[in-house]
Amino acid sequence: MTVWEERMSIPDLAIAKYQQGQNFRYFKLTVDKIKQPILSDITIDAYGFNQSTPGPLLVIKHGEWLFLEVENNLDEPTAVHVHGIPKPNSQDGAPDIEPTPKINPGESYTYKFQALRTGTFFYHSTMGFQANLGLLGPLVVLPQDGYIDPTSIPSHDYVQIIQQWQIDQPDTGKVYPGTYKPDKFCNNPNFFTLNGKSFPYTTPMYTSYGEKVRIRFLNKTNGNHTMHIHGHNFQIAEIDGFPRDRLYDDTIIIGSGKRYDIEFIANNPGVWPVNGTRMFHKSNNGVTPGGMVTRLKYR
Repeated sequence: MTVWEERMSIPDLAIAKYQQGQNFRYFKLTVDKIKQPILSDITIDAYGFNQSTPGPLLVIKHGEWLFLEVENNLDEPTAVHVHGIPKPNSQDGAPDIEPTPKINPGESYTYKFQALRTGTFFYHSTMGFQANLGLLGPLVVLPQDGYIDPTSIPSHDYVQIIQQWQIDQPDTGKVYPGTYKPDKFCNNPNFFTLNGKSFPYTTPMYTSYGEKVRIRFLNKTNGNHTMHIHGHNFQIAEIDGFPRDRLYDDTIIIGSGKRYDIEFIANNPGVWPVNGTRMFHKSNNGVTPGGMVTRLKYR
C-alpha cells in the first residue's frame, strides 16, 4: 500500500478489501436489500453494496486490472457500470443496450478491465432506478508509484458522496421517526446525505494546521448540488478525473454524474461547516440544521 493510499479516508463508510496479484486487484461486492440509518431516528429500506449505501470505496492504481465480482442477492436482476473509465463494450455493465449480461437473482458476474485513467469515479447499477435506491459507490484510481510527485500527495484525501432521498412524511418542517421505503423516482427529495448520513449524524473530516487536504465530491443524484467550505478557499484539482488549471474558488456546482476534486492548505483553525448552499438541502425534511452538512475539524 502506497503512502497516498494510506491517507485516503471515507467518513462513515468502508474502504474495500481486495486480493492482489500480478498487476490486478480483485474486489467482491454483494448486492442486498439493507436498512440504512441516515439519522439516529430515521432508517431507510434501501439497496446497498456490502451492506451499505453508498458502497465501499474501491482503490486501484493506474494500469492495474480491476476484477470486480458482483453477487446479486436481490429478487430482481442487476448490473454494475463503472462510470468514467473506458473499457471493452462487453464489460460496460449496461445490459439493456450492450453485450454485458444481466446478473440475475442468486448469480454472480465478474467485470474485468484495465484502469487506464487516474481520477475519481463511480460504480453504480444501471437497472431501473436501483441507483436512486442506493446502488452506487466510489472508485479512485491513483497514479503508479513511480509517477507520483511526493509533494503532490495530500495529508488527507477524503471522499464525500452526495445522495438525496424522498421519504414519506406527513408534514414538512418536522421529522417523524421510523423506518421508511424511499420513493425510487425521487422527484421531490426531502432528505439529503453525505456518505449515507444526514447532519448531525455525519462524521467530521479532521486535519491539522499546515496540512494539505483533498476532498473528492461525487454527485449521483437527479440534480445539481452546490458545495461550500466555510473559512477556506480551495483549488479545483480535477473534474471527472481530468486535471484543471487549479483556479481558486470557494463554492462549486456539481452536476449529476460529476466528480470534483478540490485541494487546500489547512490554515484557519476551528470547526468549519462543509455543506450544500441550498437551504432545503441543509435540512431534514425542512428541519435545520440537517441534511447535506458535515464539518472540517482541526485537531
